[in-house]
Amino acid sequence: MTVAGEPTIRQVSEQEVVITVGEREFRIAAECPHRLGRLVHAHVNPRTLRVTCPLHKSVFDLATGCRVAGPVSGDLPVTEVVPEHRPGT
Repeated sequence: MTVAGEPTIRQVSEQEVVITVGEREFRIAAECPHRLGRLVHAHVNPRTLRVTCPLHKSVFDLATGCRVAGPVSGDLPVTEVVPEHRPGT
């Protein structure tokens, strides 16, 4: 059972993962741009809105997709889903 406000990560396709933090939802690539770590197993910090790859600990800002720490790599493609564009709303 998920505690209110606790981030959730779910794989929605081979190429995409959805991260939900509170009322916010982000669609990101399923693999880290550094060494293709599977981001469905990532750690999400709900306070800073940062996601950490489980493989080599690259850290990305969910609001921008920019890498903020970890091995040099490209940025992470991120799209924030606004409520009126969510299925079922």
